[in-house]
Amino acid sequence: MSAEPWAAGETGMDESEFPQRCPYRSELVVDPSFFPVRTKPMQPAMTETSSPGRPTVLLWAIAGVLLAAVVAVALYKAWPLLNPTLSEVAPLDPSCDLRSGPCEARFGGGESVRFAIEPRSIPVVTPLRLVVQTAGFDVRAVEVDFAGVDMNMGYNRAGLEAVGPGLYEGQGTLPVCVRARMEWEARVLIHTADGISAAPFRFETRRD
Repeated sequence: MSAEPWAAGETGMDESEFPQRCPYRSELVVDPSFFPVRTKPMQPAMTETSSPGRPTVLLWAIAGVLLAAVVAVALYKAWPLLNPTLSEVAPLDPSCDLRSGPCEARFGGGESVRFAIEPRSIPVVTPLRLVVQTAGFDVRAVEVDFAGVDMNMGYNRAGLEAVGPGLYEGQGTLPVCVRARMEWEARVLIHTADGISAAPFRFETRRD
């Protein structure tokens, strides 16, 4: 049997009598789901609730402002205590040696302050006996302020009590220093109705 029964010549029919055959055409249908499509992930919408750090930052900012205000007020209150306004300062006597004995400072109006430290070796981190004798002052209070001459040693002030006419005593302690020798200034503060008069006395501590 012929592979094409309708071939011309085998049926005795003219080829023109055969119906026209449409040429075979193959169409490829592609399923779109076969190829995955890459898409960008959707970004969540930015809203006020999506940034929880803002309230925290605001609270920290408020706390910082309040802390700065507290520090400023504290400094304002403490400044007169740390740096009192002096009405008069006696001249420093360079020949004074508290390790040898008491020293005396004189003011322009004739007033005087005599100061001594015991023991005379002036050891550090040891209670020291401070003795002040005044003349010509209407004294309301007496303090002794210790300060490093060329090094800040912090606040170190001792209040003295009256033990007799014009005589005041108290106790103070000098902090230890990294230096083997340290130069100090003891400033005797005489509080009167007219203000504060200061008598400076310098001395040296030695760490053997």
